[in-house]
Amino acid sequence: MTQNAVVKRLLPDGKAEVEVTRQSACGHDCSKCGGGCTEMVSGPILAEVVNAIGAAPNERVVIEGEFKRLMGLAAIVYAVPLVLFFALFAVASLLGFGEGAASGCGILGFAIGVACAIKYNKRYKERGEMVFTIVSRVAGEA
Repeated sequence: MTQNAVVKRLLPDGKAEVEVTRQSACGHDCSKCGGGCTEMVSGPILAEVVNAIGAAPNERVVIEGEFKRLMGLAAIVYAVPLVLFFALFAVASLLGFGEGAASGCGILGFAIGVACAIKYNKRYKERGEMVFTIVSRVAGEA
């Protein structure tokens, strides 16, 4: 996964702090769109990245995350809550609970999955395991 960013400042150990502007899900410019999703697109994010190319402050660069780690994190964040929802719903149904009670168990499983994903994500960030690297300067930039 690659994204454009702007180097804000240089950090020790060959790292840099970059500002990444989140894009809309459709990838278009929200200011020129009437789709109404502007509220869902948050402001810029500051991130610490490996400065592999020696970029300087205020340079526009391309950063890349490790695909394997990104997919693993996405699987945990999205799949675990859904799997727990269906698993607890099925177990409750097999135990003879009614439809409402089985749905409640499924919702409980989903909530547990979301809580686990949030906790895992927080620990992942604290450890600094997600590594983003500046791989190039944005085309057309010096």
